Amino acid sequence: MNTRMKMADTAINRIAHWRVLCIALSTSLINLVGCASTPPQTLTEQLAKTDASIEQARQAGAAKGGLPELQTAIDKRARAQDALEQHKYDIAMRMAQQAQVDAQYASRKSQADQAIRGATELQRSNEALRTEAQPNALPPASGN
Repeated sequence: MNTRMKMADTAINRIAHWRVLCIALSTSLINLVGCASTPPQTLTEQLAKTDASIEQARQAGAAKGGLPELQTAIDKRARAQDALEQHKYDIAMRMAQQAQVDAQYASRKSQADQAIRGATELQRSNEALRTEAQPNALPPASGN
């Protein structure tokens, strides 16, 4: 009787292990299928970051400066949206990331251009002040 009980226990343990293994595999497969059929959350987040970078570049004056990098970013963002609608998530992610980098570059370039213009204007102003100040300089004091 002891031998039969041990055999029964062993059989029950094997069945229990198989059930756990089957449940684990099923859960893994469901997760894989779910990930492949819906756009990843990170893509949605990336598109939002890209949109924010494009808006920041516009506010930095990249559109006024006619920087082609901003237009490139806008075009790549549109291509990312097209890829998303066609369920080509890898391409959509890559286009969105490239668009974000292009927009950030346009923003920094616009800020740098504005800083250079400001520095140049300040330099001209300083030169004008020096020129004005030189004729009005006092002559050296005489030793009487």
